[in-house]
Amino acid sequence: MMFARLNGGGEKSIDPGFKVMKADINPNVLVYEPSPGKMTELFQSGQGTIAVWGTGRVQAFANTGFPVDFIYPKEGAPILLASACPVAKGTVNPLAHEMIKTLLSAPVQTGMAKEMGNGPVNTKVDVAMPELKMAPVGERAKLVIQPDWDTINQHRDEWTKRWNREVER
Repeated sequence: MMFARLNGGGEKSIDPGFKVMKADINPNVLVYEPSPGKMTELFQSGQGTIAVWGTGRVQAFANTGFPVDFIYPKEGAPILLASACPVAKGTVNPLAHEMIKTLLSAPVQTGMAKEMGNGPVNTKVDVAMPELKMAPVGERAKLVIQPDWDTINQHRDEWTKRWNREVER
């Protein structure tokens, strides 16, 4: 998606991204590793030095003491949102709303930011704490891109098959 955007396309015109991946990126990639555990192993063994990974994975890895960092590309970084909502029915358990209030509380938002690299939505969270150096807050939040998930999800299966056939051979 990002290579499509950078080359005249986007979510609704993905061909430029596939073209660049095949012609320019693929020759420089040794492996496309989908397993976070295997990626961690590749970094620890020195076989991996750079990867496209989310702040959550990088933050969790950094929390183990491994010297790793997350860099926001100047072109922006797609965001994956975490969300919660109770089923909109009159019979929904009132505890569902309490659970959401708890998830949005400053202590839980702080923990999720520290442990998972999430950008807190509660304004009482201290976003200047050193543990949030990777989280999408402050100036880094300006580099977050909201992808067109409706289009992506509509074509996900087709794009995955195409990726497997044309790129990750």
